[in-house]
Amino acid sequence: MPTGTPETDRTKLVLGRIKSRRKQISFTYLLTLIENIFELMYPWAIGIAINGLLMDKWQLVIPLIVIWVLHIVIGGLRQLYDTRLFTRIYSAMAGDVIALQREDSTEVSQVSARVDMAEEFIDFFETEMPVIFATIISLIGSLVLLFFYDVWSGLIIAGLFVPIAVINFITGRRALKMNEAYNTQWEEEVDIVRQAHPRRTRVHFGRLAQWKIRLSDIEVVSWTSTGVLTLGATILVLVRVAGIPGVLAGDIFASLAYVLRIEQALDRVPETVQQVGRLIDIRRRIRSL
Repeated sequence: MPTGTPETDRTKLVLGRIKSRRKQISFTYLLTLIENIFELMYPWAIGIAINGLLMDKWQLVIPLIVIWVLHIVIGGLRQLYDTRLFTRIYSAMAGDVIALQREDSTEVSQVSARVDMAEEFIDFFETEMPVIFATIISLIGSLVLLFFYDVWSGLIIAGLFVPIAVINFITGRRALKMNEAYNTQWEEEVDIVRQAHPRRTRVHFGRLAQWKIRLSDIEVVSWTSTGVLTLGATILVLVRVAGIPGVLAGDIFASLAYVLRIEQALDRVPETVQQVGRLIDIRRRIRSL
């Protein structure tokens, strides 16, 4: 019995470069997870250190030192490992893309664009996936620890997630359609540059610029909306925490630090949503080999 169509077999060959390294990829993501857990512990450790120094208990600074040193070691190892891993995966995948598409006499312009897209596809796993991990860990972990310091502050921030999720869902769907149009135009670039026809060249780069501007506009709308909502929630938490009777200085610092970590993570969401949309379209094009 046939194992599959030529298209599915080719897709397995190209995307199989990632699947064949899934254990190594999982390991680098495990290091990323550990690295982000250490980052999540900084406000807690600094808060303990502040309270300890105010009470002349210098030994309470030790957790901060230990966390910091371990974070440096793990982070350095992760960067050394994943650069080598993903560079090798891209080199193999790019060769597959060129060989398969030239077998089908695919236009050089499309082959060139899809090789670049393959690089972007791998870059996503190397650079964007750790950012997504960091965002998720910051959002969930910081919210959980904020509840530990003050329940009402945690509820305020949890309520913030709902409108932001709705905003990014709407803008994400629009960005996906625009990324599809942008990538389709991009695939024509090598032919246009080779032909060097002035009018066609102007039209091509004008369209690319137009799609980039539209994508940027969508991201700005999402980012500014998120910023306004986060500002209001942060002020509410600040007033709430500062008004808690007998609260320690270290606890105030830690609470606000976790709120700021959440704010920083939410700032990354619009860009991440766009990157995911772009990856979806690139994956579809690679699967069409």
